[in-house]
Amino acid sequence: MTGERRSIPRETLASMRDSGLAHLLAISGLHIGLVAGLLFFAVRLGLALIEPVALRYPIKKIAALGAILGAFAYLLISGATIPTQRAFLMVSIVMLAVMIDRTAISMRLVALSAMAVLILAPESLLSASFQMSFAAVVGLVAVYEAAAPKMTALRHRGGLLGSRIGTAPFAIYHFNRIALYGLLANLVAVPVMAMWIMPLGIVSFLLMPLGLESLGLVPMGWGISVVLWIADSVAALPGAVALVPSMPTTGLAILSLGGIWLCVMRGPVRYCGLPAIAAGMGAILAVTPPDVIVNRDGDLVA
Repeated sequence: MTGERRSIPRETLASMRDSGLAHLLAISGLHIGLVAGLLFFAVRLGLALIEPVALRYPIKKIAALGAILGAFAYLLISGATIPTQRAFLMVSIVMLAVMIDRTAISMRLVALSAMAVLILAPESLLSASFQMSFAAVVGLVAVYEAAAPKMTALRHRGGLLGSRIGTAPFAIYHFNRIALYGLLANLVAVPVMAMWIMPLGIVSFLLMPLGLESLGLVPMGWGISVVLWIADSVAALPGAVALVPSMPTTGLAILSLGGIWLCVMRGPVRYCGLPAIAAGMGAILAVTPPDVIVNRDGDLVA
């Protein structure tokens, strides 16, 4: 709820990481999106129940404004880190699109958000947070646009898969590891987070001024226990984590260009990006592990 993680036991952090659920601990797109989405639908539903208001005013646009204000409050409460700023910018653009009757989900949205983040913090381009966040979003939007005419269920399943595939190369590059059962863990844990934990978190915030936050926090804790059980169970599976050589920077750049081509272009020409993706992944085979590693400050040698 606040972004504070120092009291989480090391064993829990390891289980979340090895099960592919570590992203649930960092306040970012999932959390900001859920807060804004829940507020949007709650405000719209509340206004729709008031007949004079529903008939005379654009309640959908009012709800979008309420979602922006709620997401901004959550941004301040959680410390306004770079991933949270990025998520807030993207959510705000989505809600502004709703307010001016424009398409809310598109690659233009991703581009505008990336440009805004890089203007504010250009150094974030090289961070794992920026790269993995936008890789996931680009994958989600690409699958959404491609599957829009098809079944909703197919879109949801493909969206999660697109997100996992989009972030895997960056996880290899930055962390030298892949959570092989991450998709399985997320299929179960993310709905618990979306439908149970985050709604109760919002309820807890609203009840705090009245001193009744325990009515939300206690059942919220039950949901967190479910997520931790999923993390422990998946992390304990044989071969849950694969350690791989770090992808060369050149390989990551080639793969990224191929991925962008695949996601942005339209028609059969988009598949021309696949050879670049394959070449980038193949660069891992050319890695020669170093004999000595010195960290950037020079105070740690392996």
